[in-house]
Amino acid sequence: MSLELKDFRGKLTVETDAVLDAEARVHGQDKSEIVREIMHAWALRKINAATVLHRIMKSEGLAAADGGGPDK
Repeated sequence: MSLELKDFRGKLTVETDAVLDAEARVHGQDKSEIVREIMHAWALRKINAATVLHRIMKSEGLAAADGGGPDK
């Protein structure tokens, strides 16, 4: 089963594009595949950090951990 993919288009610096081009040539990958791998790894780190933050806030009894603000 393949992952569902969303279309994204953005602009890159000339340096970033050059590095992606070199990596793509060396490893025989599309630049979009390399960017997807980098962004997926970044997203997983952010999700992990958010999960840890939620646990910490909940253990400290902070209302924001369950969606409430400071005045709830």
